[in-house]
Amino acid sequence: MRDVSGPHANQPLVTAGAPALAADVALVACHGRGATAQGIVNLLEPVYRHGLAVLAPQARRSNWIPRPPTAPREANEPALSSSVECVGVALEAARQIGIPPERTVLGGFSQGACVVAEFLRRRPRRYGGTFLLSGHLPGSGDDDRSLEGSLAGTPVLVGYGADDARIDHECVTETARVLERADADVDERRYAGVGHEVTDDEFDAIRGLIDDIARR
Repeated sequence: MRDVSGPHANQPLVTAGAPALAADVALVACHGRGATAQGIVNLLEPVYRHGLAVLAPQARRSNWIPRPPTAPREANEPALSSSVECVGVALEAARQIGIPPERTVLGGFSQGACVVAEFLRRRPRRYGGTFLLSGHLPGSGDDDRSLEGSLAGTPVLVGYGADDARIDHECVTETARVLERADADVDERRYAGVGHEVTDDEFDAIRGLIDDIARR
């Protein structure tokens, strides 16, 4: 990703799924802390379908930000802004093969979900869909988490486990409310007895987002 500045410059963009000429829907996916782009590509295989192009940016040393997402936003700079640029590059790569943002799903797990949430905060518009799994908007209570525009009805899945000790549940709920105020169609799902993991129900919901775009 040569167009990215900061810590994540020149990291790879892993692609999978349909070749460019056969793709009609794109999925941009961000991995979690300590994981890899190839790992998130493999994790999301249950949602694949004919015509889906998958683009997954890689974080430097598998870590998007150096401090917890509940730290003040400035404490995670310049890595946070560099991470947002990675999502933007992946989105532009989808556009280059003829798939606009309105037919692209953006999503991530854990720290990757935090990166995607921050991307939405900085670059709101209508996207095909979004999923935030076990993650939330970065920043402390002193940071303004409001979006700088409208998501214009973008469907957003916010999923997390009730027994997940790695995330701040109040921050997840607050993120859902922030996205609603920015005109997103939010589907918030809290899973009893689930920890820091992705559920079959979440895979089904993501597949639904992709199928809805494909039918348009």
